[in-house]
Amino acid sequence: MAAEQPDKHKKSLKYSIIDGSAYSIMTGFGETNIQAFAINVLKASNLFIALLASIPQLIGSLAQLFSAKLLDKTGNRKKIVVTSSFFQMLTWVPIFLLPFSWFEYGALLLIIYVAVYFAYLHLTVPAWNSWMGDLVAPEKRGDYFGQRNRLASVFNFISILVAGLILELWKPINEWIGFGIIFGIAFIARSVSVYYLSRIDEPVYKATPKDRFTLWDFIRRSPKSNFARFVFYITFINFSLMVSGPFFGVYMLRELNLSYVQFTIVNATNVITLFLVMRYWGRLGDRFGNKKILSITGWLIPFPPLLWLVSSDFYWILFCQVVAGLIWSGFNLAAANYLFDAVSPPKRARCVAYQSLFNNNGIFLGALTGGFISHYLSSDLLLFGRHFSLISAFMNLFILSSLMRLLISAVFLPHIKEVREKVEPVGTWKLFFHVLHVRPIMGPRFQAFTGDEDENSRS
Repeated sequence: MAAEQPDKHKKSLKYSIIDGSAYSIMTGFGETNIQAFAINVLKASNLFIALLASIPQLIGSLAQLFSAKLLDKTGNRKKIVVTSSFFQMLTWVPIFLLPFSWFEYGALLLIIYVAVYFAYLHLTVPAWNSWMGDLVAPEKRGDYFGQRNRLASVFNFISILVAGLILELWKPINEWIGFGIIFGIAFIARSVSVYYLSRIDEPVYKATPKDRFTLWDFIRRSPKSNFARFVFYITFINFSLMVSGPFFGVYMLRELNLSYVQFTIVNATNVITLFLVMRYWGRLGDRFGNKKILSITGWLIPFPPLLWLVSSDFYWILFCQVVAGLIWSGFNLAAANYLFDAVSPPKRARCVAYQSLFNNNGIFLGALTGGFISHYLSSDLLLFGRHFSLISAFMNLFILSSLMRLLISAVFLPHIKEVREKVEPVGTWKLFFHVLHVRPIMGPRFQAFTGDEDENSRS
């Protein structure tokens, strides 16, 4: 185990970082641009955009249940991850060929192909989490995954920028060729990822019958389970997120008519913010506990959608992405590491699968809800008897999503407990100001941009 022999898997952890970087190149060239492909090339409707964001995730959650059972039978996490990743790589081929075949059904076929893509991706998730959880020592997880995600963000940022330039260059000539090039690069990047996954060591996987429990057992125990409260919190947050999430791209591309370069810069701004702050959030999680980070960011995630109401100016949108990146980087990293802390290694794969089942159902229902509501939206808002004219009808979705996030955090966060014993005690507000790093003369600044902690800033 990694905790017992920290140097034994040193090379494997380096390979995992390379795998993460190659995977991020695939997402930067491929996943990031699937929605734009559907909107601009296939002319998909708002409903299809909602289905594209929801159905693949639902299929993926079912795949994770199958993955957990497969792991019970084989006990070979590496084989599951490498094989599924290989087949996920192959799904870029039919996506690339889509404009050549049954174009009139292109949006529907894209949903099917992307569902297969995410099914293979989610087949890897329980086994990968169990695998990596054994390779990385518990006290180093925040720092390691912060470093891994930080480097992955760099490659993701570069990939998004290059992909946007390719699309912009080919738009006047043949838009589909531009998408074909970037999807081809995504295929190659995933092949590199598969190669390095195959070189990572796998510690011995030991699970006994008592470590296996059914979905019904999980549900039955949930009223008394801290982990179940965490799962339900993340599920409802994902629901509220997806009520508006799929439509930011539609808003920017169709209503604001952003160019591919501008759309790319918006996406890249979020990614570079993740790069700048991810490792710092990881260190804070190692030091003060992931529950504290979850609490701070959980109270802040309602605010990013409201910022979009202020202006449709391109530079203001970039500011919105910076704020969202600061908050979501901490929330996502803390949520991922909290799962490692809360679940024992033999149960980790199954718990990941059950968590994903609930999360992806939340994503599915949230996107469907947003898609349904989008048909009845107007740019008018009646609030406390006063009439307001909004920039776009989508703003009503942004407001609804924000209010839902606030309510969900208020209900769940006070009831989720820290599960790690060796963390520094600190109040939530004190930690908040530590993160904000308020100084009497200079005023507030977000210390995560430095990535360092000097002795005078420790609290």
